[in-house]
Amino acid sequence: MDKRIIIESNLGNIKHAVGQVRNILEQVGADESDIFDIRLCLEEALINAIKYGNKFNKTEKVQIDFNYKDAKVTLSVKDNGGGFDLSAIPDCTSDENILKGSGRGIFLIQHLMDELKSNKQGNRLIMIKHLKLK
Repeated sequence: MDKRIIIESNLGNIKHAVGQVRNILEQVGADESDIFDIRLCLEEALINAIKYGNKFNKTEKVQIDFNYKDAKVTLSVKDNGGGFDLSAIPDCTSDENILKGSGRGIFLIQHLMDELKSNKQGNRLIMIKHLKLK
């Protein structure tokens, strides 16, 4: 099952996009804890795409690609920004970063999803979760 959702770079559009993904996860019988994890990670990825990638430019779009097959969810969030190096994100739990207000979204995604990667340009985040089905 594949679905593509395209939203304008407005934080108000996140709830609707996440709701569409949640509905699909419920239809396929995903466990509630997996739905929570995916919802949270998708929200964080979308906030980052809108804020850092598209810099709140409402004329720029964010593309969400959802794929479900054999109890595996692959979510991709792509913005139109210059990208970032996923491996260069500072550890938000280290002493020098613990009080900083950024960097926690990627940290959450890394710990809640089974896999996290980005494209070469760094403007597409790919998240994979193997579901526990009801």
